[in-house]
Amino acid sequence: MEKPSSQPGFIALISILIISAVLLVTTLGLAQFGIANRFFILNLEQKASSKKLAEACVHIARIQTYNDPLYVRNTPLPVPVADGTCTIISITPSGNNTAIQVSAQTSEAITNLSVVVDNTDGDFLSWEEVPTL
Repeated sequence: MEKPSSQPGFIALISILIISAVLLVTTLGLAQFGIANRFFILNLEQKASSKKLAEACVHIARIQTYNDPLYVRNTPLPVPVADGTCTIISITPSGNNTAIQVSAQTSEAITNLSVVVDNTDGDFLSWEEVPTL
């Protein structure tokens, strides 16, 4: 005959504690993943916004060069666009082409564009995002 246990329910209590700890760790891990994912999506939206703002600035500079092919800008010019501001860094004509450099920032996302425009018809000859200007 077996001797009755002096601590009834001990195994059940330990099992409940272990299962609760595993569930708590899983829940915290999933919550952390969700928060990190939200910040990632926010960064993507800010980058897309700064890119569109920089593109608007390029088009404004392109209009200036189309109106005056000899227009030169060596100092940064902040340009208000919608609810943001981009900066025309430089406009440098060279023969039939004009090099345009612009920068735009929304929160922590920065977009720097370096563009070359054909002065005769206004077409873009090159368009690239650069790390720094």
